[in-house]
Amino acid sequence: MEDFVIVVNRVEDLQATKDLIELELIFDKAKRTIVGGMSVILVRENSKGKQERFNTISTENDFEEYRKQVFRYL
Repeated sequence: MEDFVIVVNRVEDLQATKDLIELELIFDKAKRTIVGGMSVILVRENSKGKQERFNTISTENDFEEYRKQVFRYL
């Protein structure tokens, strides 16, 4: 298994459209990655398409905190 990358721009788009199904798919895969001993890497994609890493989540507790933030207002 390898690290899982979450493009935060995509998550923000899904939040805006309230696409809970797609968000759940992303977060289910991310959780399986962490349970499997790997990390979730959060990146932001700039206007030129370059992805810039800004956070790495490697524990279930940290992941659950991030998940709560994303789903808080949905």
